Amino acid sequence: MLKRGVSKTATVFLVLMVFFLASHVNLSLLSRSNVSVASSISKTRPGVVSKTREDRPARSPPHSLPEIKRAITCDCSHKDYDLWFINGPTLFDPITSTFFTAGPSNSTPPDLAVKFHPYPRKTDERAKSKVNELTLTSAPPKSSCGITHSSPAIVFSTGGYTGNFYHQFNDVLLALYITVNSLSLNRDVILTVTNWSDWWVQKYADLLHHFTKHPILNMDNQTRTHCFPSAIIGLMTHGPLVVDPTQTQQKTLLAFHALLEKTYIPRGKHVSTFDKSKNARPQLVLVNRKNGVGREILNLKEALRAIEEVGFKAIVFEPKRNGAVGDTYRLLHGSHAMLAVHGAAMTHLLFLRVGMVLGEIVPIGTDWLASTFYEKPARVLGLEYMKYRIGVNESSLAEKYGADDLVLSNPPAFVNGNWTKAKVYMKTQNVKLDMVRFRRYLKEVFVKAKRFMDKEG
Repeated sequence: MLKRGVSKTATVFLVLMVFFLASHVNLSLLSRSNVSVASSISKTRPGVVSKTREDRPARSPPHSLPEIKRAITCDCSHKDYDLWFINGPTLFDPITSTFFTAGPSNSTPPDLAVKFHPYPRKTDERAKSKVNELTLTSAPPKSSCGITHSSPAIVFSTGGYTGNFYHQFNDVLLALYITVNSLSLNRDVILTVTNWSDWWVQKYADLLHHFTKHPILNMDNQTRTHCFPSAIIGLMTHGPLVVDPTQTQQKTLLAFHALLEKTYIPRGKHVSTFDKSKNARPQLVLVNRKNGVGREILNLKEALRAIEEVGFKAIVFEPKRNGAVGDTYRLLHGSHAMLAVHGAAMTHLLFLRVGMVLGEIVPIGTDWLASTFYEKPARVLGLEYMKYRIGVNESSLAEKYGADDLVLSNPPAFVNGNWTKAKVYMKTQNVKLDMVRFRRYLKEVFVKAKRFMDKEG
């Protein structure tokens, strides 16, 4: 009887010890690891400070883990971007570039710390190297609120590739449009910008104020802490000049196009920049690359003469970084055709009226890029897209490599997925147009541009 009693007592004691040790180990892991909380938000995302590779969170005291999950969450399921949320009171410390959760917290769970670049190219290390890194944490802030805002912050960068006109739109302006409409923010947000550039904000001030009714906050020159009721860190993107209406409350690229018109054309007033006389000619704007980094038209004077001779009024437009967007918009919007060599300047297609002719001169090795980045959105916007693929004899690469070289005969095989090799086509190739071929192309462009002019003015 005595042995049996001892056995029962020992069994109970051992069970209690196992339970105690298991609980102690779990709490210890939880207090040391950020991943156990972070992995409950997303299993794969960059920037989370971690000390373990476990995919499942450790057990924690009742209610503590859900509180952390509600405080900081992430939509990290997309290939191009992550979107982080602080779902309650938020304190921004400009000295450490850190966003703190400032609401009630439980001291038992670990502090979640996330390092994040707020730019929608999450796998592009080169782009991220030009974007300030921010920290998001559930650790208690060490400072109190210096300035208190009554509206949430939406935090993004104007660094990355935004010196390039295409990326100014796709990576920021269009991404901001998508994010604001996807989350139904209705202008009651504070645009909170890092990598601030005066020229960029001034250039797009009229458009940016369609996204917010509040002053835009420059994160980089702040000396006091800022508090917000919540914060969204990052921007969403759907692809090259793409807006997916199933994700944006049925907004489309056409709706963004209409927003640009609302911003840069006076209400109810069509702005035209061409001669409206009886003998008026359709107006074609040639967007000229003159930057010494490739894809220039070497026989530009001949090309302009041909454009005029087929019946157009030709205007040469050379984009400048600090150029007034409104002036450029009205020039292009009031014309009947736009023509450019493949490159960022093709993004001006967003400024064209529905039904206008958009011509793209496509150098060797850039056909896929032209179709993906510009032809597809042009057709979504109802433009008459007309492609001019140059021949081998029209490429400056023929002189360097020879017409039969793999560089010219089979660009996909030459590049073979290596972007460094693709730079041969983007950075070192210029164009000398075959005037016989080019004139035939221009005549087709003219017919459609004249038809558009007769119909729309």
